[in-house]
Amino acid sequence: MTRRAAFRTHAGPRAQASALAEGVALHRAGRLAEAEGCYRRIKRRDPDYAEALRMRALVAHQQREPDTAVKLLRRAVEHQPSNPVYHHSLGGLLRALGDSTGAIAAFRRAWALQPERAENGLDLGDALAQAGDSEAALAVYAEVCRARPALLAPYLRSANLMFERGDPEGAAARLREAESRAAADGTTQCELAAAWAAIGAYEQAAKLYTERLAQAPDDAQARAGLGSACQSLGQFEAATAHFEQALDLDAGLGWVYAALMSNRRYVFSDARLATMQRLVADPDLDARARSQLHFALGQHFDAGKAAEQAFAHFEAGNRLHARREPFDRSVFDARIERILSRCSRDFFQAHKGMGHDSERPLLIVGMPRSGTSLVEQIVASHPQAHGAGELNDIGRMVRELPVITGSDKRYPECLDRLTPQAATMLAQRYLGGLEARAPAAVRVTDKMPFNMLWLGLIALILPNARVIYCRRDAMDNALSCYFQLFSRGLRFAYDLSHVGHVYRQHERLMAHWCEHLPLSMLTVDYEDLVREPESQSRRLIEFTGLDWDERCLDFHRHARGVRTASVWQVRQPVYQSSLARWKTYEPWLAPLRESLAGSTD
Repeated sequence: MTRRAAFRTHAGPRAQASALAEGVALHRAGRLAEAEGCYRRIKRRDPDYAEALRMRALVAHQQREPDTAVKLLRRAVEHQPSNPVYHHSLGGLLRALGDSTGAIAAFRRAWALQPERAENGLDLGDALAQAGDSEAALAVYAEVCRARPALLAPYLRSANLMFERGDPEGAAARLREAESRAAADGTTQCELAAAWAAIGAYEQAAKLYTERLAQAPDDAQARAGLGSACQSLGQFEAATAHFEQALDLDAGLGWVYAALMSNRRYVFSDARLATMQRLVADPDLDARARSQLHFALGQHFDAGKAAEQAFAHFEAGNRLHARREPFDRSVFDARIERILSRCSRDFFQAHKGMGHDSERPLLIVGMPRSGTSLVEQIVASHPQAHGAGELNDIGRMVRELPVITGSDKRYPECLDRLTPQAATMLAQRYLGGLEARAPAAVRVTDKMPFNMLWLGLIALILPNARVIYCRRDAMDNALSCYFQLFSRGLRFAYDLSHVGHVYRQHERLMAHWCEHLPLSMLTVDYEDLVREPESQSRRLIEFTGLDWDERCLDFHRHARGVRTASVWQVRQPVYQSSLARWKTYEPWLAPLRESLAGSTD
């Protein structure tokens, strides 16, 4: 044996003992290749071997090598099959990669091995909900609630899922249960308030925030939350006051600046503007907050007619957001093509006679920022109608369809296996949600814009539903999306090329529905509505089957909670300043123009 070899033999155990700690330190510093080298030095006989495999998997995931990551985690599980940590880590990775079956199995095993750890059950419930097995998810959340009655998370997740399933009363009951059991600390109170706001109970949210502020008036998050609740209730002066106080307490609350600018009459003070510009230039500030600040500054300069400065901020904000949540155009295009090929006139003829004959549902669809909120507010001003806002009920049903139909295929292919009994069940579930929200209303609107993707299902379960298609000039519509920081989803909206492409695809889809869909449909052009509000409003109400009511012309006086980006606009009279707005920004819109002119093939 050489002297060098002998040295390695004696140093080996000591080197392996410190390799994991050294690797973790390098890993945290972002030196991934060096960290992986440390992890690789840990031999199979070392007790840290499985943990080294898990850390190597994390490196592979960060380096966008998902197959390698999964392979390494499976080896860790094989090495220590009774360790719940490795099953849980495998579940998280598989879920991120879209393997819901594998993720559920891994989370279920982790929970069986370590039932006292609530995160195992919560992640299992989340994976089941994501896979469309809502009943199983709710059962898991309920079991976690029983095991950990003071833990807030399972109540909140149950409430959110129940609300998505068209059960607002069940969601409210779960939140009331949480209030009676969860800890009474400030963080919990604010989380509960936010949960009430998420199901549209803004008064209850405001009450909880107010109670929290009575105890801790310097709680910036509670102050901002109260401002948001007031804004949703149309109490703009109160909202503005609360938002400003929140920023005085914590200038880094990026979303509050954007929320303030939702009130188009608001103007930042010079001092506030200086703070914003200082913060947005700070590279150490969280990217999400910087994006929110850029959008708020964009709106500020837009209102001041400083187009070049406004667009620069909108572009910067969009770029930051798009990095966090990239849009996969191929996935969206494939979904459109599958709908076009499956949901034909012949398909609907072969599947007619199912569902429920209720005429209560009124679906308002189209691109976001196409006038859907304005149309809903006009209809909701009628005494026999109710505006339910953007409901997730249909989208949740679509996610559950493979489980409901016993199919291994997604929507729309699984529609072939939808039975009359299942169609009736889904219809009754949706109608039950409308009944709970507005028991006396003859018509109830659902203005989720992208219900346009799910009209194939809607036609089968609610054959007498009416559909209002909101259409707007392509350039104005796309630019309005690009200038709006949405609360969730809509990843396409943060790139001019993507939003133009999606606009053209939406046109293709709606042209297909107009030709093939066996539902009553009315097209409302935004430009016509703002130029001729009375004649278009009369046409709109006539389509709903209701008698005309003059209050529909005074829609901006109608008080109701609004959750969308149009929270301010729907409480103003019709204005024409948004027409041809794109011309102000024409020098910077070449990517949008090219995308709109291009082929959608």
